[in-house]
Amino acid sequence: MIIASVVLFAILLFLSMTMIDRGNLRIILALIFGALTVVSMMFMTFNDANHYGMHKVTKTETSDLISVSPSKQMKMLLYQNVGTSGKEKVYVYKTHQSQKKASTTNPDPKKASNRVKTVSGTPTLVTKTTRWEFNSKASKVWFNASGYGHKLVKRENTFNINKDWMVLSSTQAKKLQKLVKANQAKMKTEAKAYVTAQVKKSVTAAMTKDPTMSSTEQAKITKQATAKATADYQKQAMAKIIAQVK
Repeated sequence: MIIASVVLFAILLFLSMTMIDRGNLRIILALIFGALTVVSMMFMTFNDANHYGMHKVTKTETSDLISVSPSKQMKMLLYQNVGTSGKEKVYVYKTHQSQKKASTTNPDPKKASNRVKTVSGTPTLVTKTTRWEFNSKASKVWFNASGYGHKLVKRENTFNINKDWMVLSSTQAKKLQKLVKANQAKMKTEAKAYVTAQVKKSVTAAMTKDPTMSSTEQAKITKQATAKATADYQKQAMAKIIAQVK
């Protein structure tokens, strides 16, 4: 509307200067339409330079954060470096279990900022999105043609992950997969030996403490020790491999 007003008042100014013969009337109309043209151009400039008639609106959304790793044992958040400095990163993530193609953050540092935070609760992605919105319906009518309505100002992404998550670059993730595959047979053998030894140790300690322990109680301790030893070995083995990747 503001652009149409500038054009309309400019045309009326031209017509008043060229089509009206009476001197006083021509001057009065020219001053009026000239002033309206200047005022319209000023408001158009204010909107363009300072977003006159608009304000910033920030919306916060929280989504579940799902590991992008195909392995359930490896919980992973990936990133890709942008530019040569290595300071800016594009994060690769998922927010749904059924999501086939991973999402990425905006690579433009002026439009998006990212940070990773370690939490004890459920992994989440908290996104704060700030956009320009019109102050009123009248402002929208006048300045909608500027294209600034609902324009993105910035987006702040906070990735809340647990301590057992890995934050790796895409290159590191590929290297990790290769190392895991290459060491799979070795890890399987070592895991079996480690779990067997730890279970035997736990059962022996329990039997020493209570020689009259029933077979049911022994089976329960064996099951618990097996689960713990398996998790411990996986954690230790992955830590060694990750150390080679980083």
